[in-house]
Amino acid sequence: MGDLILLCVAAEELGIDKSDFRWVIETRSAPWARHLGLDHVCYDEALLGTHWRAAGRYPLVINTEQRFGLSQATALAARAGGGRVVSFDTNVAAAWSDEVVRYDPFEAHESVEFGRLLAAALRLQKPVVIRARRRRAPPTDRPVVGLGGLQSDSRRLSEETWFEITSRWSGGRPIYITAAPLDRPFARRLADRLGASAELFEGDFDAVCELVRRSSDVLTIDSGFLHIASYYGVPVTSIFTSSREKKWASLSPGSSLIRRDDLACQPCALYAQVPKCRYDFACTRVDFVSHCRSYELPDGCQDG
Repeated sequence: MGDLILLCVAAEELGIDKSDFRWVIETRSAPWARHLGLDHVCYDEALLGTHWRAAGRYPLVINTEQRFGLSQATALAARAGGGRVVSFDTNVAAAWSDEVVRYDPFEAHESVEFGRLLAAALRLQKPVVIRARRRRAPPTDRPVVGLGGLQSDSRRLSEETWFEITSRWSGGRPIYITAAPLDRPFARRLADRLGASAELFEGDFDAVCELVRRSSDVLTIDSGFLHIASYYGVPVTSIFTSSREKKWASLSPGSSLIRRDDLACQPCALYAQVPKCRYDFACTRVDFVSHCRSYELPDGCQDG
């Protein structure tokens, strides 16, 4: 979902109307597409049917996948005669593209890279500038903790770690705790431990987005919650373990990072893949007091 949210950020910064596109996405990104009203299909829901309906229809196909080749098969199938497929040069099937755009998998923020891809594909003669995401309305509600990462070995923080970080971060303020349906039992236990100051929020995706949009600030791990808050300009305190904060950090002014700085192996994730860990995921053993710090906007992004 984070890719789709940051792609929307890049399109908005370039002045591109998102309704001009037909979006072919993964099912896991569909809640965000529905939330913004994007015209979309999910290629992994009905693979053959999606390819058949798209075959040969589009004069321009932009493949935003950074590495893996299935999306390139979809892009090539959708290209009309005489049309163009534009992709990143790191896609394993980039040789079959009509044009490629350089992709930096290490340093550049993902929104910047998506902006460069869109600008090249649409032949826009303008610099790609990703600005800080400022709030469009003042906050009207309490802070939000967005639990995530529990299905991933490299981002699965213990209940004790979540409790310690949340307690320190909230400082006794009343907070909401929310999570995907699969993680709500964990969220309920955490809320119970935090006591009367914490309220479990169990609304649907649109309700969670609205809750985040009007919240004062958000605590979460590197996840879709981070990018939802960043999209709406809400300050985020984000926990980073194996992933690359330079590529995925919040674009909201006033945001902070919680990340260990004593591990030579961190970050290790590349193209969202985490290699086998020899250190028992030491990066997940973090705390608020030792590892929280403010940070400047990522490289390639501007304040204002």
